[in-house]
Amino acid sequence: MKLKKLLIPFFKSIPKLLLFQLVSSFLVQLCAWGISELSNLILGTAGKTSVSSGDFAFVFTHWQGYAVIALMIVIVLLYVAADVNALIIYCGELIDGREPRIFKCLWKGLLALKKYLDPRGAVVIIYLTLISPIIGLGFSISLTKNFYIPKFISSVIYGNPLMTVGMYVLFGFFFLVGIVYCFILHGTLLDGKRMKEASVESRRLIKSNWKNFLFEMFRFLLIMLAFYLLIAVVFLVVPQLVFRLIPGGKESLSLLRIILLMIGAAMLLILNMLGSSFIVIKIDLLRRRYKSSGEWEYKPAPKKRHPAVIAGAALLLCVVLVMSLLLWFSYENNILIFENKVGITAHRAGGTEAPENTVKGIETAASLGASGAEIDIQRTSDGYYIVNHDDSFKRVAGVDKKPSELTLEEVRRLRVDGEPVPTLEETLEASRDRLRLFVELKGETADSKMADDAVRIIKEAGMEKQTVLISLKYDVLEYIERKYPEIETGYLAFFSFGKMEKMPFDYFALEEEIATSEAIDNIRSRGKKVMVWTVNDEEDIEEFLQSNADMIITDEVSLSLKLKKELGSRKPEELLIEYIRKLFI
Repeated sequence: MKLKKLLIPFFKSIPKLLLFQLVSSFLVQLCAWGISELSNLILGTAGKTSVSSGDFAFVFTHWQGYAVIALMIVIVLLYVAADVNALIIYCGELIDGREPRIFKCLWKGLLALKKYLDPRGAVVIIYLTLISPIIGLGFSISLTKNFYIPKFISSVIYGNPLMTVGMYVLFGFFFLVGIVYCFILHGTLLDGKRMKEASVESRRLIKSNWKNFLFEMFRFLLIMLAFYLLIAVVFLVVPQLVFRLIPGGKESLSLLRIILLMIGAAMLLILNMLGSSFIVIKIDLLRRRYKSSGEWEYKPAPKKRHPAVIAGAALLLCVVLVMSLLLWFSYENNILIFENKVGITAHRAGGTEAPENTVKGIETAASLGASGAEIDIQRTSDGYYIVNHDDSFKRVAGVDKKPSELTLEEVRRLRVDGEPVPTLEETLEASRDRLRLFVELKGETADSKMADDAVRIIKEAGMEKQTVLISLKYDVLEYIERKYPEIETGYLAFFSFGKMEKMPFDYFALEEEIATSEAIDNIRSRGKKVMVWTVNDEEDIEEFLQSNADMIITDEVSLSLKLKKELGSRKPEELLIEYIRKLFI
């Protein structure tokens, strides 16, 4: 009975919260789309299709850049107004037993943005949009809910014990800040307090009730997890086990089984959608109890029938049934076929299979069956091009000097795990007729001269059709495209705003976070190719091997090839279950 009483505010709110989420998400995304299109028009006046990591300086040197920044801030504020302000106001009215109006709450949420016009408000927005998604605490705006530290940065952090400890200390600090000030928005939006007053009240309430708060939130999260597991077991696990016990069930996939899988996946999706709303309600319930010294008690409003909610539930069930029929038909007629065409490109010549950026790495990648290899070139003090990733040779060869401070003869005396540092010419020869070589123009010497020299060396080797010049530097690649259109180019990016697919390059190497299905499809629809970097975790490798990307760049070549083989040998049943998982979860 106590558990039932605890869950009443959440269960009674589900239909209205779902309706609010659908309406608010649609409206905000529609507004954000319109603002994004306006941004693209403004960029077009400067002859640009997007702003990305390689040409970000544009933002601070042209009026169009400042205009785009302003419009991006507007988009963020719209999401704060809907995903945070309006949601808290809407949930507050539900707890009060009133009948909230979606559009009225959205309007109040928009007007409440003026409450953020002080330093505390700016900090709150930064916390909601950036810090909360990274540390995984509380709720955030849907625009940045999947935001995380790019893996090419986190790998450097985790590779340094001191930096790792510092990062966790910082995360711990943000965690404590999030707890201490968890009531600030409720006090501001529901009680009409100023940010300063609400922050003082939040500190006071948490100081007096922190043990109970931590217990209640921990119990709440456990209950949420239990519901996730219950749905997964009832709809996803049990049907699998039951059908395996039925004669012939293991080899067949009935329509009933597909319907159960689809319903379970849809319910998990709904719970995931409502996660932030439930946290908002829980925090408000605790705040009200603490303010009244434990005397306040939630009294649910009388039950009411909502035709729109009933119609929505019926429509959702119909959609699930129709999709189940389509999937069942595809399964029964062997339409589900997985063709894994994603290539494996070894990072820094051979990944972890051999000393990085060496001829041995190239040879190892080729012998394992990789389709390509990526290397980094820099210029020596006497004008030669050698292969090295870092600014100096300290990490790989123990010499704290830049390539530009050494002659070719001095570089040749260095060893990377016993292997010599190769020249561009040597890596070209090692990859000839074996691998497609992606040559990154790297570091402070990556300029037009490097571009000219690299093209000359590639042409002298007769490797134009087997080599792609790639770089983080937009202007260098643009120079190659303009002067040497016969040479393929690849743009490395870890963030982008606008229509990246309209850039004049042949390949786009996207960092994992921005390698969304939409981004990949947009680029490939223009007849260009997509690489995803640097994909090393098993789960991520599996994800991108099943994407529409053309290749992944990875340090784990053997693991990637093994997973590719396993994915290619999956049965139709496994393909269908994976399709449902990707569709809903």
